[in-house]
Amino acid sequence: MLSSRRNKLLFTLLFFIEIVFSQQFPSTNFSTIDGLPNNSVYSIFKDSRGILWVGTANGLSAIQNGEVKNYYTSDGLAHNNCWAIVEDSNHNMWFGSHGGGITFYNGKKFEVINQKSGLIHDKIRRLFIYKNLLYIGTEFGISVLDIKTHKIILSKKIIGCRKLFQVMDFVEINSKIYFGTFNDGFWRVDLATKSITLINHKQPDIFSIHKTNDSLFICHSDNINQAISRISTKDYLANIDTNIHFGSSVFWNFATDKRGVTYVAGNGINFATGGICKINNNKIINLNDVFGVDSTEVWSLYYDYQTDILYVGTMNKGLFKIDLKQQIKYYPASFYNKDKLDIVSITNFQNQNLILHKAGLLFLKENKIKSEVSNEKFYDFARYSFRTNPKLEQYGYFDVFSKTKLDAFELRGFKVVNSIAWVNSTIGLFGVNSDGIIKEYYPYSVSAFGFPNPNKIIFQVAYGKFSTVDNFRNNIKAKEYNLINENIPRDAFDILPIYSRNYIVSSSNGLYTYQNGKFYSYSLSKIWNEKELARVTVNDKKELVIANSFGDIFIIDVSKGFKIIKKIDRKLLNGNSISFLECYKDYLFIGTEMGLNIYKNDKVRLIDDEQGLTTKAFTSSYIKGTILTMGTQNGYFEFDFKNYISTRSTVRNIKITGMEVDFEAINENRFKWLGYDSDDIVLPYNKNTISIGFEPQNAQYPNKLEYRYRVIGLSNSNWSKWTKDKSINLTYLPNGRYEIRLETKDLFSGVVSSNDILNIIITPPFWKTWWFLLGNFIFMLICAYLIYVNRIRFVKKQERAKYEVQKRLAETKMEALQSQMNPHFIFNAMNSIQNYIIDNNIDDALMYMGEFSKLIRQTLDNSSKLRINLADEIQYLQTYVRLENMRFQNQIAFELIIDEELDLFETEIPPMLIQPFIENVFVHAFDSHSTNPKLVLSFRQRDNYLFCEIIDNGKGMVSVNINKLHTSKGIALAKERIALFQVDNENPITIFSNPNKGTTVVLKLQIG
Repeated sequence: MLSSRRNKLLFTLLFFIEIVFSQQFPSTNFSTIDGLPNNSVYSIFKDSRGILWVGTANGLSAIQNGEVKNYYTSDGLAHNNCWAIVEDSNHNMWFGSHGGGITFYNGKKFEVINQKSGLIHDKIRRLFIYKNLLYIGTEFGISVLDIKTHKIILSKKIIGCRKLFQVMDFVEINSKIYFGTFNDGFWRVDLATKSITLINHKQPDIFSIHKTNDSLFICHSDNINQAISRISTKDYLANIDTNIHFGSSVFWNFATDKRGVTYVAGNGINFATGGICKINNNKIINLNDVFGVDSTEVWSLYYDYQTDILYVGTMNKGLFKIDLKQQIKYYPASFYNKDKLDIVSITNFQNQNLILHKAGLLFLKENKIKSEVSNEKFYDFARYSFRTNPKLEQYGYFDVFSKTKLDAFELRGFKVVNSIAWVNSTIGLFGVNSDGIIKEYYPYSVSAFGFPNPNKIIFQVAYGKFSTVDNFRNNIKAKEYNLINENIPRDAFDILPIYSRNYIVSSSNGLYTYQNGKFYSYSLSKIWNEKELARVTVNDKKELVIANSFGDIFIIDVSKGFKIIKKIDRKLLNGNSISFLECYKDYLFIGTEMGLNIYKNDKVRLIDDEQGLTTKAFTSSYIKGTILTMGTQNGYFEFDFKNYISTRSTVRNIKITGMEVDFEAINENRFKWLGYDSDDIVLPYNKNTISIGFEPQNAQYPNKLEYRYRVIGLSNSNWSKWTKDKSINLTYLPNGRYEIRLETKDLFSGVVSSNDILNIIITPPFWKTWWFLLGNFIFMLICAYLIYVNRIRFVKKQERAKYEVQKRLAETKMEALQSQMNPHFIFNAMNSIQNYIIDNNIDDALMYMGEFSKLIRQTLDNSSKLRINLADEIQYLQTYVRLENMRFQNQIAFELIIDEELDLFETEIPPMLIQPFIENVFVHAFDSHSTNPKLVLSFRQRDNYLFCEIIDNGKGMVSVNINKLHTSKGIALAKERIALFQVDNENPITIFSNPNKGTTVVLKLQIG
């Protein structure tokens, strides 16, 4: 019993020592809170696609960049309890369950192989693949499956010593497959004879086996310091014992990294001695605190050689992801056995790291304390100096310093000048040599100081005036400068010598220079208006690098004056508050509250807690070679950035992991290996709202990725804003072809990569399809042709009608002419001429002949015109009336009435239209019984109509005769002519007549 206790105490002591003197590794925990179906993790495997498979007690998880997708029996798994995972040469997955057999997965669907399929048993503990054969270890024996055919080629069921035959682990030795059992020893599989052979039974209880080079680590039980045996493969196969035993827990799994370090997963059965451990010189070293794994029930391990990441599965806390690269080493206060290590400043002094913290000054060699100067030593040396050097009492601040107590003493910073580390404090300036011995003390309370030459000091008094001291070791009196002069610095926090000038940086008044005893303010001279400065350093080109309090950084060339070479906008950086600036060649290291920004050529890379930079409240920094040291309030980080800045990692591929169309997920069958199984998607026009989820593949640090996208083919499509959101939402896309281009910005590598992730084809509605448009085009061509043919027919018909109208007009004119010059008129005119000749009335005959010939000439002239003015028509009618009246011996009185408002020369009417009606008067209106015959011809205008009235007082007509008059040839011709020229003129001729009361004919003609 006492021996057992001593062993436990020894184990605990070894555990404690390792924790104290180890660095912490960055780790991430995945549990049910993050999406795992259960916190008991039995198996882990990362496949060739970069998908991390995690088998739990209640389902299988596929993890990509922290995104978890779970599978259960409802999805096709054989059983929710998944204990083993392997990948075959065809990159398909095999999952072993503890109760349902094995599940084959080809990226789209699951296939179950169990006892019904020939499997020896459904409770599977281990799977092992070798040369396209799957070795299946169950609780009652083994089966071997041909991966190509999915056929069981060997099954061996054995009842062991406990009525079980639990296969715990497989191992390949010299191209032969061996397996260990829980209580029945170590066996070999012989496929040629389809048998299994017992090889070693000296330690029959085997929990796990691991081969490294020519040695085997075999875990047997959790006996104190006897859990693991280490033996050469040759000796073990020959049943030779080993004397190397160590460990005090049950170790269920092993993993060896690229450095040769072997890790073990411990979960004790009889003792609570488990955890994540490593084997070091045949000893078990617990790494729970180093890795941040707060569980002693570790069951499964998987090491990713490509990313140098160790995955740790526990039985109660889920999965842990450990980054073994340890790019950044952390040295906390506990590393130096201190409760607190609040660092003020860091520098290198004669190949030693000087760490100034609030409790003293450390001199480190290879991160070990070489010497130390505590606050008390500084304080005592100051008190000793006051006692032994009476001149110090003449300094202006002596009274204040002499009354300062130790608990009010504070170290503020230091500078190394001429092999002396000058330490600034609240009670003065101390000079310390490389051995950590205080050599000098001067009571100058300063916020910034510098040495223009070895004997002269310039300094800003804390919250006071600026001062200079020539030969400060012997000269007591300081020269103070009055702050009334605005060229005198105030609130200075640093002084840097460059090009024989001292540049003084102020937190409230910008930049100053000091040279040859004179000060110069760049702000006062309007050269540079930046006043609120916060950080300053000098790069390899001897250029000033200054950050203001707002986060902007300026690179300034001061070799030949003052020239701003570059301004780095605060928007480019991750973080707002700059805590330090350091330079290395063309790189600028910038500490902010978000982590470490590494700037070069307008590209920024970020280092944060994913790489181990767990604390970002930086207090100081220093670069020596390619090692950046960053001080915090409880220790410091060392970052060797040589390999980091020389390598570039890019996101090789982007996988679409989810897609919704009109807010409904598309069919799962369109996905393979968690990704959309095509480069295109074709959607109808009425399903054009799309949501796309994507994941980068094999991203080492997915939290440092930002994305933006644009839709090529969409008008006015600009790049979206940079975001960490891994989704794209497109609403109401019009029909067409589009290409989604995604840019990925990796803050870890500083590289921006571009991927075309999906082609989207929105088919048009049927009325916009090519066949519909082509059909419409053909239909329109046919319609146009038919319209054209009909138009031609219509035009030809119009032309024929026009020709007929013109022909009819000509005929009408001729008929009107013939009717006007009817034989009666000509016969009567010739008889009148003859009577005048017989009566020897030569004068009347000649006059009659003259008027007659004039009338004939006017008739011929007017017959060729469509319209003549009213004056010509009236003249024509007067001539006609005169001739006709001569036949009646001028017995018929003729009266012409013309409206005064009527313009005879502007008003035009068709020619020879009124004459037939006047002729009717002379032919039919009067006879020998008529008394005082009279003919009245009247013209008047109403609106756009000309009214012509032909009135006689003749014998008149009854209704029957009026109708005959309407249908007479002359009247019919007149109506036809008016209808041809004036289509809209209704009732153009009106006749009123009463027996013995005369006749009135009214003609209505359009003149507008």
